[in-house]
Amino acid sequence: MLWRTHFLAGAALGIALSSGRAPEALALSALVAGAAALLPDLDDPRSFIGRKARPVSAGLRLLAGHRGAMHSLLAALAVSAVLGSLLRGLVPGAFLLVLAGYLSHLLLDTLNPAGVPWLWPLKVRVGVPLVGVGSVFERLVLVPLLFLLCAWSYLYFSGFFGGV
Repeated sequence: MLWRTHFLAGAALGIALSSGRAPEALALSALVAGAAALLPDLDDPRSFIGRKARPVSAGLRLLAGHRGAMHSLLAALAVSAVLGSLLRGLVPGAFLLVLAGYLSHLLLDTLNPAGVPWLWPLKVRVGVPLVGVGSVFERLVLVPLLFLLCAWSYLYFSGFFGGV
């Protein structure tokens, strides 16, 4: 999936998990979960996040390859624990927001033909080949729908429609 797809899916989850909070808190939650959704691709120096941290990305690529350890449940829990503790006190529910964003990435990549090694270090990959990376469906349907979901969720949970 494209970085936009991952970011928007994570952001939508961040907003949903922070319903009932002030609009500023919703925006922060969206940002944290959206950014966390990019983290699994840190193992690819060509990815959006990999280009921002090339030395780290190149090292991870050498150690585990793309869609290796970083695309596992174990990494999701470890990264969420570390970042959740670093952000505690700054971001309410940081662990859950990071975990939700990270897991949204793994779920979306599961829809890709290459699949995801959820149970790494076991070599089993899980994939349901529905959406190719950068496919027309992803670019013209999935990204716009996720954007609309984020916008609607933010407006709804911030009380714009008179709800919540």
